[in-house]
Amino acid sequence: MIANPTDAPTPRRRGRPAKREVDATVDIRQAALKAFGRAGFQGASIAEIAKLAGVAKPLVHYHFTSKDLLWEAAVKGALADLMAEMASFQKDLSALPLQDLLRRASKQLVVFASRHPALVNIVVDETAKGGPRAQWLQDHFLLPSYEVAKNLLNGIAMMRNLTQASLPVEHIVPIVLGVMNFAFLEADVIRRAYGFDVYADDYIERHGDLLYQIMNALLVKNEGKY
Repeated sequence: MIANPTDAPTPRRRGRPAKREVDATVDIRQAALKAFGRAGFQGASIAEIAKLAGVAKPLVHYHFTSKDLLWEAAVKGALADLMAEMASFQKDLSALPLQDLLRRASKQLVVFASRHPALVNIVVDETAKGGPRAQWLQDHFLLPSYEVAKNLLNGIAMMRNLTQASLPVEHIVPIVLGVMNFAFLEADVIRRAYGFDVYADDYIERHGDLLYQIMNALLVKNEGKY
């Protein structure tokens, strides 16, 4: 856990919070995610977050009594949104043939990355630095996500009558994550170098197709060749 128990938010007044108060916490969390994603934990200031959220700085302190707790709340909220999207999407995949599943999954993975660039930036930045926030991300997001990927590949191996060694998760997962995320991490560089907006619908569509081609080559065309 990032914050000490003594850093827990102080009790607020009893009763159901007013809608505007709930909306304010959502606005603050979303603004904090953008600020932390752009400038990192140390570079983001409470004043900047308040400005992005359109609230007074004391209101940020009222709802979140420390910067650590605000970071955790912002990331938790983004992760919850992402997991909800993924859970809804996975329900539609269960009955698809393998190549249709890969095509849909590839497209949606790229869409996920394009919708959550701040979260991707935070994960990359914090895991590179190490420390308690990196450990929190590993425990609450990265390790569970990697386990899901492992189970998915094992399921594909069973569908195709392959040995699990035929689909080396330790190589395939980093390849897929790199392809789906890197363009959005380097959006400004790609725009300046090649003149493409990575957030444009046609770019996202093409990038999803490219990821499908890679996953298809790894999981279907090369089956049994490892």
